[in-house]
Amino acid sequence: MPTFTYKAIQTDGKTRKGQILASDEADAFAKLRVENLSPISLKAQPATFAADQAKKSFGTDRTEMSEAETEALLTSLAVLLRAGADIRTALGVLSTDDPALKAVTQKMLGGSSVEAGLSPLFGSQNAHLGALIAAGEARGDLPSGLEAAANVIATRRKIREQLFEALSYPVFVFITAIAAIGIILLVVVPAIAPLLQDTGQAMPVYFRIIVWLSDAFRATWAWLLIALMAATGASILGYLYGGLKRHIETWLLDGPVNGIVRGLIFGGYAKTLGDTLSRGASLTDGLRLCQKSISNSVARDRLETVLMSIRQGRSLSESLLGVKGFPRAAIKLAEVGEASSALGVMLARAGEREETTALAKISKLSKLLGPILIMILGAMIGLIMGGVLTALTDIGSIAGT
Repeated sequence: MPTFTYKAIQTDGKTRKGQILASDEADAFAKLRVENLSPISLKAQPATFAADQAKKSFGTDRTEMSEAETEALLTSLAVLLRAGADIRTALGVLSTDDPALKAVTQKMLGGSSVEAGLSPLFGSQNAHLGALIAAGEARGDLPSGLEAAANVIATRRKIREQLFEALSYPVFVFITAIAAIGIILLVVVPAIAPLLQDTGQAMPVYFRIIVWLSDAFRATWAWLLIALMAATGASILGYLYGGLKRHIETWLLDGPVNGIVRGLIFGGYAKTLGDTLSRGASLTDGLRLCQKSISNSVARDRLETVLMSIRQGRSLSESLLGVKGFPRAAIKLAEVGEASSALGVMLARAGEREETTALAKISKLSKLLGPILIMILGAMIGLIMGGVLTALTDIGSIAGT
């Protein structure tokens, strides 16, 4: 078990320092409370708790946390609160060497709510987490609000991991095949062509085409590389400062892969909104905050009409009908939720189903895309190697005669 160095206040008001063995910070906190000590700070030696890892990576000149740091912080706070600590003590335990969290603690000492104190650390993409925390705080169950916010981040990270796993294999196959073709054209073909020319025999037409491709590639590869780098740079600049990002986001929402993209974007939105409403947030606050969590600006703009429609007295399901591309199945479940007074639960269920369906489509597409790429690129490599082997056979025949 790790050793925790602590600083605590005794019942007589004096400060006491020492070390204690515990499985984690919550266990150490509970053991100190049993000894009638009020911990001011706890530090693991060596550090094993996720929050301590987050503190190490959290710079003193930053005002926002990454998603991993945010999840670690929220989880740690929930654990300490359930162990009996109050929010200020828990923050004091976690922010021993963290000026940013110390500032949050001071803000709360000044009367700020937990949601208002923590929200500046989350960043714009995680602004909706404040609604979950505020809802838990309003119900008197702050740990559940913190856990709900941490679960939202964990779910988002899980989706990214599944996307990476699904797409990594096709990308690997494509890069490997392109590298193999490049090696054949740049190394193998130039080594064989002179041997066939030295025989004085005319090269087969098929092999001459391969030699021509090899010569063209060797003569222009530097220019091709420069052109590729220039195109990449122009694309990055256009994405960051031009209108390219908008066009790409529109294509993703309305193009050939719209079934997948809409399921991930609008499904995630519905799930987050449903969780927010289930935790006690109002519909208007939930819509306003959850909209900020959407990274696709086109989808975010389309959802702006929902809040205005709600303020005009329309229901959520009716308002979502006006959002281009919003899954109809999710709207139907929202309508059922409104009729049964379980809007939050039904929205969360609809969003989870849309995300699951989209991920299943990605998994299926990746399973098909891998073999298809192998067949296409394998055929290309096979054709090139067929020409090379034909040339080698001719050379061998001439040498034998």
